[in-house]
Amino acid sequence: MAGKPKLGLEFFSVDVDMTRNMKIKRLMREFGSEGYASFMYLISWVYEKGQFWRYDNLEDVLFGLSETININEDKALLIINYLLDVGLFDRKSFDNGYLTSKAIQERYYYATKRRKVRILEECCLLSEEEMKLIDSKTDYQNIIYVDKDDIHVSKDVISVYKDRQSNSNNKSKSKKDKGMINHDIGSVDPNTIPFQINYYLQVLINNEIVTGTEDWITVLNDFLYMITRKHNKDDVRKAIFYTIKRIKHNSWMDSLGYEILSKEPYLEESITNNIVYNESTIDRIERMKNFSAMFY
Repeated sequence: MAGKPKLGLEFFSVDVDMTRNMKIKRLMREFGSEGYASFMYLISWVYEKGQFWRYDNLEDVLFGLSETININEDKALLIINYLLDVGLFDRKSFDNGYLTSKAIQERYYYATKRRKVRILEECCLLSEEEMKLIDSKTDYQNIIYVDKDDIHVSKDVISVYKDRQSNSNNKSKSKKDKGMINHDIGSVDPNTIPFQINYYLQVLINNEIVTGTEDWITVLNDFLYMITRKHNKDDVRKAIFYTIKRIKHNSWMDSLGYEILSKEPYLEESITNNIVYNESTIDRIERMKNFSAMFY
């Protein structure tokens, strides 16, 4: 018998320029860091549950927020009402016992695209057209576009030639072209891949860590775009190549010698852990100073 589908998220993205948003600026001017901390805590509370948080009574919300942020319940009520007034949370949904917003549900729907159960009809603020639009686009700035024989990644260009001659060492013609993506039925030209390839996904493919034909490859691709936006470029580069080296050395075995079957989450976890390890003290403090106090 199948278990209940997973609804909550383990992590969610935050725009780096969020504090320049006018609604957030007004929130911080009105309530200072307590207002911002309250907002971030409530968002994390929602995503932990799913697309919304269904509360039984307002007193529970006020008590939980006041205990976490260390403010009194009267101030917690003022902050929540302000968040509702400026539209950071949906007022109508809140009056019906749901803490959510359209923006929250848009991000949630995008983040759950690999799940069978993605969004519940209960308190759904998205239309069918909006969900289709979310499915059709990649919401990242650092995109890669494929143009004929070249793959362009920001300022870096990786040239992929369809007709590559054998090199001066006269290596065997049976050796697969490095410009092709290998999988169990042969080689595929990168131009035929139906999504925008992240630079580091191309690196993982070239190093034969992934083939580019896995059913979860678009999820890994999105993850790589996310970390390149969120972290220092050099830290990401080091983490990627260390992960490649470790996987090749261990041949997809864990520390106990068991074969790693769930490769996509293992890759994400390994890369993330290596990025955190590689971060300088200054980078780590800068990244955490706005968020660590709100969750503990």
